[in-house]
Amino acid sequence: MAGITSSGGVLDVASLVSQLVSADRAPVENRLNLRESTAKTTLSALGIFKSAMSGFQSAVNALKGSSSGLGKLTAVSSTPTLFTATTGTGAVAGSFGVEVMQLARAGKIATGTYGSADAIVGSGTVTVSAGAESFDVVLTDGDNTLASLRDKINTAADNTGVSATILNETGGARLVLTSRLTGVANTVSLSSAAEVGGAAFVTTSSVQTALDAEVKIDGFAYTSASNTLDKAVDGVTFNLLKAEPGTVGTLDLSLDSGSSSQAVEALVKSYNALVATVATYSKYDASTKIAGPLMGDASVRSAMQQVRSVLGGSATGGDYSLLAQLGITTQPDGALKLDSGKLSNALRADPDGVKALFAGTDGYATRLSGLLDGVLGSGGRLEAGTKGLQARLEDISDRRDALDLRMQGLQRRYMAQFTALDSLLGQLSSTSNYLTQQLGNLPGAYRG
Repeated sequence: MAGITSSGGVLDVASLVSQLVSADRAPVENRLNLRESTAKTTLSALGIFKSAMSGFQSAVNALKGSSSGLGKLTAVSSTPTLFTATTGTGAVAGSFGVEVMQLARAGKIATGTYGSADAIVGSGTVTVSAGAESFDVVLTDGDNTLASLRDKINTAADNTGVSATILNETGGARLVLTSRLTGVANTVSLSSAAEVGGAAFVTTSSVQTALDAEVKIDGFAYTSASNTLDKAVDGVTFNLLKAEPGTVGTLDLSLDSGSSSQAVEALVKSYNALVATVATYSKYDASTKIAGPLMGDASVRSAMQQVRSVLGGSATGGDYSLLAQLGITTQPDGALKLDSGKLSNALRADPDGVKALFAGTDGYATRLSGLLDGVLGSGGRLEAGTKGLQARLEDISDRRDALDLRMQGLQRRYMAQFTALDSLLGQLSSTSNYLTQQLGNLPGAYRG
């Protein structure tokens, strides 16, 4: 129509479209947010439960098998300046007389004297030996000083037993070779072709003779290339510190009741921590009507039922068959209570029986260890539950992406529709204004 123009601008299209898209997005996004929050909370709670279960597993494994902390012996030396000892698998209670006759030491030799570390030794092959092991180094013209020989020995790839150093004295310098291992069997030696080194090189002297350790245990002689003896007495490792022939010390091996008690206490403490964790994340809050993230979780419920079944049952393999015989009882809330006095009495009366109750073939620790491996291990029930939650979070992320794409399309559609409506409304407004103007120009028109 002549005289009528319009540019729209009647509606705030951007704001209107934004509100409509937000209204469409909100219900779906709220559902996704709730599902995501629930999954993340449950996943976090499962992680905390798994950590508590792992702590319980560590305490269980400390009581399992031949390395069980139960029945461990402590070794006490009456002459700790001469020798000490530790115990391991196979040790039995008893007492031994120990006399340290001689300490093992490493052998050391030195070459004849050279003018200095930069003196030319010669060219050729030098063989260095430490017991049955030997290796060669090659000296070539331009790289054949005493210092070069030292460096080649120390950096040789197949050198596993000899250290070389230069000793500077008033009359010159010597190459000193020391075995890294003690004992006669590791005696160090050096040889070379005739053209290498000359008379000074082939002249070597012993600085320190290699020696084996010599000890008498209950009067019986025992020798070792090392000052650490782990085969003289079953399950006992001796550390020889000083030789003093004529002085007979005593080694007493006795039950370490403190270590055994601590191992059982650790089991009870870690189990109670596990029970507390489950209670915290499985409880129902009546005031808020909100259930804990692990309430009703099948994997947690199944794992705890199986653990309780083992602890509440009996074990065979020794004179003891029930945890209650050691002072371990179950409380109304499911936690364990330990009577330390009763446990100590049992350990003193029958340490082997206590160990069998836990570490025997059918012992508590043995069965719990297998059970917990199934719960916590690869392919276990907790891993399956964790993977299920992770898959749910991935699905939620995919649904968010799909929602974003759908909202982008909806926004474009709304924008096109309301832009067209805004343009139409603008035209109608212009037409209305035009007609009002024309009517006002008619003769006799009322002008107020």
